[in-house]
Amino acid sequence: MTMKCGTTQPNSFVFSEETKQLLFEMMTFQEYSKASIVCWEGEKCSKFFYLKSGTVKFTKLTKKGSSLIMFIYGADDFFGEFDIDDVFPSSYSIETTEDSVIGWISKQGMDELVRQDAQLATEVLRWTSMMRKQSEMKLRDLLLYGKPGALASTLLRMAAMHGVEETEGVTVPRHPSDGELGQLIGAPRETVNRMMNQWRKEGVLTTTPTSMVLHDIDFLKELCYCEGCPAGICRL
Repeated sequence: MTMKCGTTQPNSFVFSEETKQLLFEMMTFQEYSKASIVCWEGEKCSKFFYLKSGTVKFTKLTKKGSSLIMFIYGADDFFGEFDIDDVFPSSYSIETTEDSVIGWISKQGMDELVRQDAQLATEVLRWTSMMRKQSEMKLRDLLLYGKPGALASTLLRMAAMHGVEETEGVTVPRHPSDGELGQLIGAPRETVNRMMNQWRKEGVLTTTPTSMVLHDIDFLKELCYCEGCPAGICRL
């Protein structure tokens, strides 16, 4: 086993404390219960969000009507789409996966801040560049190396986000169901189940009802041609 790839931290690290404080002062904060919809795919959602606490997932419907989880954001993450057109529809549905507190500022408000503050404008540019890179890597995972590569990359990202390195491997405290993993890679639960069973037999990983241990990180990296994502990218 080698060290897990990537460095994971909330994507707010690209903003200075001064910029974050300025944004917080302009934001309206709202409490959301679990499974609340923040924005529907296809509707206008011209806001920039900050997740003070909780978790949200970005989902997209496939042609078959199933839900594909594109991104997951947690506490101290910013999220939102900066569109070139004010009426361009949202690319994803955004749903809370636990009770959450979310702040938001309108696109018009952001435009005004960017015009007035050069440092903020530079940091927003860095943030949007990082989000673009994250989207590119997600598409890479889904399209280039088949379902085994997509699943391997997903497990590595879970390890980078939540894993604890121990003697026998990297322990991920929460073991997602095969159905949840399927939603993350766009595959049926049965497909994920077959791959996971095969990797258990080969000693790549072991699972319990509550956790998962990745024993052969190098095997997973080879399957997805891991590029060693920079800070803030190696995440779900």
